[in-house]
Amino acid sequence: MGKTIHYTSGLPRACSTLLQNLLAQNPEVHATATSGMHEIMYLSKAFFKTEEFRTIPNPNDGEKLFGDFMRAGITNAFNSVTDRPIVVDKCRSWIGSASLLFKLFPDAKLLIPVRDIRGVLSSMEKKFQQHPEFQMEMSQQDTANIQTIEGRVNFWLQQPPVGIAIQRIHEIARLHKDKVHFVHAEDLTSHPQETMNRVWSYLGMEPFIHNTANVEQYTQEHDLGWPFGDHIIRPEIKPLVPDWHDTLGRQLSDQLNQKFNWINEL
Repeated sequence: MGKTIHYTSGLPRACSTLLQNLLAQNPEVHATATSGMHEIMYLSKAFFKTEEFRTIPNPNDGEKLFGDFMRAGITNAFNSVTDRPIVVDKCRSWIGSASLLFKLFPDAKLLIPVRDIRGVLSSMEKKFQQHPEFQMEMSQQDTANIQTIEGRVNFWLQQPPVGIAIQRIHEIARLHKDKVHFVHAEDLTSHPQETMNRVWSYLGMEPFIHNTANVEQYTQEHDLGWPFGDHIIRPEIKPLVPDWHDTLGRQLSDQLNQKFNWINEL
């Protein structure tokens, strides 16, 4: 029997792992670490470039074939993984495929963790300073561009995972703002129960009383994005510290706020 599938996808360093582990406190919910489900769907789109698709007399029949295949595949993908009836699948790419997701599942629920971009970049910079041996550049030009904090910030804003996530969130807010639910990291860490009440309401579920003093790590994840993508949560939820003036400098922080304050207003 197929499960109810919800989705989590948003900015990096925006408490998505904390959100998933809070969701998993509900015994009805299996919350994933970064999942391969989106990539299965994405790779399946190659069907439309094949000879087999081009030989179908009516292309609409090929679309229907793809749609039926994906709907059945997604809703049944976790049957052997968990007995819990509801799955919240996490992948940063869902926000890039929102239009397809809502075509397949018009009533899909998509949670989008966001955070003041100054906090995201401050967190990235602190990770960079903690792990100076890590080589994040791919070319000599990149090496030249990341010698200053301004250069590193600009680098992150133009590269995955930060830059592309901002672009995707801007587009999803334009096209599907009424269908998605933005979860602000600042709210989640300062007022976790109230924030989760709104999440449960959006998902169409009864409120769940969370243990915010001891959040057990339900998700297990290989940190391919190390050192910027660690996914270990602290058991006790504490408010995020707005330390960007100290980390990034006031002038750069003010410039970022002026350009990206729209994220805080989602």
